Amino acid sequence: MKYLFFCLSCLVALNAAAKPELPLVFGDHMVLQRDKPVPVYGKATASAPVKVIFGKQVKEGVAGADGTFQFWLDAMPANSNGQSLYVISGDTVEFKDVLVGEVWLCSGQSNMEYTMNRSAHWYKAKRSQGLDSVQVSQENNPAIRLFLVHRDLNKPSDRNKGWQKAEYPWIGQFSAAGYYYARELQARLKVPVGMIASSVPGSAIEPWLPARKVTDTLEPAGKFFSGLIQPLAPYTIKGFLWYQGETNCMLDQREEYTKNMKLLISSWRGLWNNDSLPFYYVQIAPFKYSGSKTKVQLNDRSLAFFHEAQDKVLGITRNTARIITTDLADNLEDIHPTYKWEIGKRLAWLALDHTYQVKQVSEGPRVAAVNFNNHQARVNFVNPKSGLVAHDSAQIAGFELAGADGKFYPATGIVKKKKYVVVSSPAVADPVTLRFAWKEDSQPNLFNKAGLPGEPYRTGTE
Repeated sequence: MKYLFFCLSCLVALNAAAKPELPLVFGDHMVLQRDKPVPVYGKATASAPVKVIFGKQVKEGVAGADGTFQFWLDAMPANSNGQSLYVISGDTVEFKDVLVGEVWLCSGQSNMEYTMNRSAHWYKAKRSQGLDSVQVSQENNPAIRLFLVHRDLNKPSDRNKGWQKAEYPWIGQFSAAGYYYARELQARLKVPVGMIASSVPGSAIEPWLPARKVTDTLEPAGKFFSGLIQPLAPYTIKGFLWYQGETNCMLDQREEYTKNMKLLISSWRGLWNNDSLPFYYVQIAPFKYSGSKTKVQLNDRSLAFFHEAQDKVLGITRNTARIITTDLADNLEDIHPTYKWEIGKRLAWLALDHTYQVKQVSEGPRVAAVNFNNHQARVNFVNPKSGLVAHDSAQIAGFELAGADGKFYPATGIVKKKKYVVVSSPAVADPVTLRFAWKEDSQPNLFNKAGLPGEPYRTGTE
C-alpha cells in the first residue's frame, strides 16, 4: 500500500511538473498585438513537447533543456471576438476571451499612477470632460482591457490580478491617463486596446533604468526596471507612454535628466528588441517648485529649465513626441493636476498622428525661429497651418524680452495672420533675447485651433 501511494504521488508530481507556466502578463481577457508576430513563452518540463493553439494557428516544438519555450504566432488582424489561447505540454493551460488589437505600456510616477477613482473624486476641474464617480462606476467597455502591475512581477503577489475588462471596480483602480488614452484610441481606431500600467508614486527616473547603466543616483538604479518592466518583455506591445519627472525636477536635474531619458528609451526598446517603438511622454505641469522643501535650492525658473531638459530628448531620439500641459493646472500648489482625461486624449492624439497616420493635429505651436527687428521680436512657428489663437484675450501673455543688458521684462504678443506672433515691451527698446512660459506659474494663452498650448521656449542660453 505504501509503495502504491508512493507511485501515485510520483505520478501526480510528474503531471504537475508537466503543466506549462507562463508569465503573469498572459491571462484571461488579455489583448495580443495586431499586425505583428506575437511570442508565447514560458516554462515546461525540460525537453517536453509543447503545442500552442490560437484560432487556426498551431505552433509546436520542444522545450529547451532548461524547460523554457517560445513560439511565435503569425501576425494577426484585429479581432474583437474573444478566443481561447491554449498552451499544451502534458497538461493544458487555457487563456479565455483573448482579443487582438493594440497594446500599450504606460509608466511613470504618481501622475501616471493617479487612478480613475481619484480622478472622479476630484471632479472639480474647470473644463469638465472626464467621468464623474457615477459614470466611472457605470463604465463598461469590453473592447478595452487593463493589466495593472501592483508589485514586482518576479515575486508572487496576490495583488497582481492579471488582465481585466474595462469595468468597475477594475477601471477605478487603473491609471486615469492610461485609461483615457485607451478610450480615445479605441473610439478612433475601432479595435480592441490593451493597456499595461506599471507606475510607482514618487519615483525618480533612475530606478527605471538598468542598474548597470547608472552609477550615481539617489535611488537604487534598476529597482523598478528589473521588477516592473523587464518581466513584461517580450510580450508584444505597440509602444510606450511615460509621465514622470516631478521628482527629478525637485533635484534640479537638467542635462542629467535628458541623458537618462535617452537611456531609458533605448533600454526599454532594447528589451523588446525594437529600436523604433514609439515613445510618447508628458511635459510636467506648472507647480510652485520654488516653495517646496527639497534637498537643493529651487527658484521660479527651475521648472522651465526642466521643461527644456525634457524637450531636448526630442532632438536626440527618434520616434518620440511629447505633450504640453501648461494649461492643465487649476491649483499651482497641487503637483497632481486633475485633467487626466485631457492628458490621455493628447497622448492618444500623438499616437493617432505619428503611429497610426490618422489625420489629427497632435502638437501645439512650436517655435521655429525668432527674429529681432524694429524694436520687437517676430516669432515664427513650425506648424503655422494649425493656426494660432489667443485664448480669452487679444494679446498673448507669458512672453519676456531682454536687451543687451540681459534683464528680462514682461512683454506682450500679438497674433498676426494666425501664423506668427509679434512681441514687444515698452521696457525694452532693442530686444535681443526672448523667453516664453519661462516661469513655474506660467499658464500662457497661446494655442492652436485644436486647443493645444504653445511650448515653453527661450532664445540663446543663460
